[in-house]
Amino acid sequence: MSGIDWQWPLDEGETLLWQGRPAPRCYTFRNWKLSAAGTLLFMACSFWMLLGIQLVKSENYSMLLVLITIPLVVTTFFLGPGQLVLARLRWEKLFYALTDQRLLVRDGILSVQFREFSLEEISGWQQRRFGPDLASIRILRGDEAPQILACLEQPQLLLKHLPPKQDNAESDRDSI
Repeated sequence: MSGIDWQWPLDEGETLLWQGRPAPRCYTFRNWKLSAAGTLLFMACSFWMLLGIQLVKSENYSMLLVLITIPLVVTTFFLGPGQLVLARLRWEKLFYALTDQRLLVRDGILSVQFREFSLEEISGWQQRRFGPDLASIRILRGDEAPQILACLEQPQLLLKHLPPKQDNAESDRDSI
């Protein structure tokens, strides 16, 4: 399903200015360092669990040796390879839209959730460039938590509709 086929819940007289979604590889692998470390830990914990199972079967060690490793294996799975799977599942339902009145975000893994932010709430933006046509945009909203639009292709198409960038923002490279 492409974002173009999606019907946004627009109010009467509201005009859609821009819609998009993250680039799939950039979005899925945006936390690749944590995922790589988690995968290594997952493999080490899995090996430890297999050793424990063998020791319980052959040497009659306590089953506690295996039970201790189960939470470690599950936790490291979600830090490593599971994180990539969850990011890819979330990407399937993640869309962004900007109208003349608000910013809309369609997101979720199991169920779709809509979030909307009035353009009046937006106090500025920051970007982190990954290349000439790929960036993540942090939408600043005063005292509230910022909304990050991750891994957008052609971000300039969105940025031309947003208020000017804040002067006191951090550098483009490290702002997100």
